[in-house]
Amino acid sequence: MKELTLRDLRVSTQAERRDGRLLKLPPRFHARLAELERSLEQARDGARDDAQRFERANSDISKLSDLKLELHKHRERKLTTLAREKVNGQQPSLGAVTEQELEFLENVASVIGQHRQKLLVRVTAPEAEPATAKSASEAKKAKAAPSPEPATPTPTVTEAPEPAVAEEDDTRALLVRVLEDLPTFTGLDARNYSLRANDVVHIPLYNARMLLEAGKVERLEDEA
Repeated sequence: MKELTLRDLRVSTQAERRDGRLLKLPPRFHARLAELERSLEQARDGARDDAQRFERANSDISKLSDLKLELHKHRERKLTTLAREKVNGQQPSLGAVTEQELEFLENVASVIGQHRQKLLVRVTAPEAEPATAKSASEAKKAKAAPSPEPATPTPTVTEAPEPAVAEEDDTRALLVRVLEDLPTFTGLDARNYSLRANDVVHIPLYNARMLLEAGKVERLEDEA
C-alpha cells in the first residue's frame, strides 16, 4: 500500500468539508497519517544543516497539522450528529466510522442520553393521603386509646386543610390517533416515539398537547 502524502490528506480534507455525510476514509488512514508525520519530522531533523530544506520541512509539518485538525473537526461534527440520531432511536449508517472514531461516537451518545435523562425525567411527587382514609385512621386510633380523665374543655382551633398536591403533567399520558407520519421524537418520559398515520398510542400529556395544537393527532380520551 502506497504511503500517504500531503496531497492525499488535502484531497480527503476538502472532500470532507464539501460533503454533508461522513465519508469513508482510505484503508489504514490513521496509521498512514502517523507514518507521514514521522517521515516529515525525520526529514526536518536531517536538514538542520541546510536552512532552505529545514524551512521547507517545517512548512510541510505545519501544513499537515492544519489539514489534520480541519479534517478531524469536520468528522467530529458529523460523528456528533450520528450520535444524536442513535439516541433518538434512529438507525444511522456507521459504515464510514473508523475503529478509532467508534469509541468517540459511543461516548458522545452516552453523554447525550444521560443529559436528556437528567433534564426530562423527574421523580413523581408522592400522592396525598385521601382525607376520608386519614379520618378513618384517626378515628380508629382514638377508639383504641383509653378514655382520658374529664378535663376543662378548651377552645378548639380548626386548621385549614392542606392544598392537594397537583399531579405533574409529565407523569400522565393521553390516548391519541396519529393523523400523519411523524419524525422520531423523544417524549417527556425520555422514550423515543416513531409514529405513523392511524397509530393509536398513549403519549406524554405535554407532547400530546403540542401535537394536538399542530393538528398532527386527534384526542381519543379526555384529560384526567
